[in-house]
Amino acid sequence: MRPDSMVQMNQGVSGVLSDWHPPVMGVLWGLFDKIYSGSGPMFLFHLSLYWGAVSLFACAQPQKEKWVYSIAILPPVFAYQLLVIKDISFVNAYLFCAAWLHFYSMRDLRPGLFSLLTWFVIAFYGTCSTYQAAIALPWLCLWFAKFYWPDSSKKWIGIGLLLCGVFMTSVTAFNKTMSTPSNRGLHTKLYDLAGISINLNDPVFPDYIKQNKLYDFEKVKQLYNPNRVDDLTFPNDSPLTAAASPEEANILHKAWISAIIAYPAAYIKHRWGIFYQQLTVSLLKPPSSIKGETTSTITTILNLVEKSGMFTVASWFMAYMMYFFIQLIYIYKSYKRFNEHPKYISLFFQNIMGVTLVLSLFFIAGAAEARYAYLAIAMFYFSHPYRE
Repeated sequence: MRPDSMVQMNQGVSGVLSDWHPPVMGVLWGLFDKIYSGSGPMFLFHLSLYWGAVSLFACAQPQKEKWVYSIAILPPVFAYQLLVIKDISFVNAYLFCAAWLHFYSMRDLRPGLFSLLTWFVIAFYGTCSTYQAAIALPWLCLWFAKFYWPDSSKKWIGIGLLLCGVFMTSVTAFNKTMSTPSNRGLHTKLYDLAGISINLNDPVFPDYIKQNKLYDFEKVKQLYNPNRVDDLTFPNDSPLTAAASPEEANILHKAWISAIIAYPAAYIKHRWGIFYQQLTVSLLKPPSSIKGETTSTITTILNLVEKSGMFTVASWFMAYMMYFFIQLIYIYKSYKRFNEHPKYISLFFQNIMGVTLVLSLFFIAGAAEARYAYLAIAMFYFSHPYRE
């Protein structure tokens, strides 16, 4: 579990939820806690979604069954399932929804009412799980509409976008009802202002920040890095203080917009630094970064693997850069043959969901984390067996 997960679990158990994290996972955790405390029930729930998706992918094309089950246990796909975090709730829910659409499309079947309701519930849960889901949701809704209206007319596009609007309205209403507001989003704005300031070597922060006794531009330079905003704005003695009132939040927002408009080159340079880290960051960490008790035998083996070069190769398979260009090819090829067969529709939507989500991180990410690209990696692997 990550610290974020512990916060969500504690909020769910206490029933006091903030919108720093989408509340749905906390709500579910609170219900699970009445049966069994800890991370176990959420871990089992994630695995149920995952293996449900795998089974649907396998049953969609029985001749590809061995392929699918082999993919399901590959480290670049399965390793993320060891994490109990909201990103896995989101990815596994969307994987299930994608597998459901692929299964019924390939089998040329129409789902019953219970199955259809299950899809909507899981799609709603996945969309509620993380705010970034809003980027992938339109493609999932368009795919659903294309499944029900497969003719060559463009009617399915309007229906898909309408369905997306209904989902987002429902998700927004749920989040507002179940949680209290926080200063979510302010840290990313501070991060952007810091990046712009450092690239200009001239602070562009609003006056209320500069007038704070903790403010120190030299310390901002020391703490700033393209990996994560946390090191810069989260410490108690941070030189950049988040807004203490709605008025200051409004001032910060205006300063952020003004800085982007006035200094687009500095903004893009700052954002590219984060995005490049996102493309190359790997879930696989070097042995030297492993914390906690590890036996000397395991440490020796890991060090030998790292020195052999195998570690470098494995790290690349656990990062997104390698998959990005292949996914672009898959999107292009499947779009060219979009209406020839349902498998090309599946290939197109699975890969464009992942690519679009990762590309959006250029503008919205406050850190470079391997898990942010997990949807793209998982969708790529599970679309691979039916690329031809």
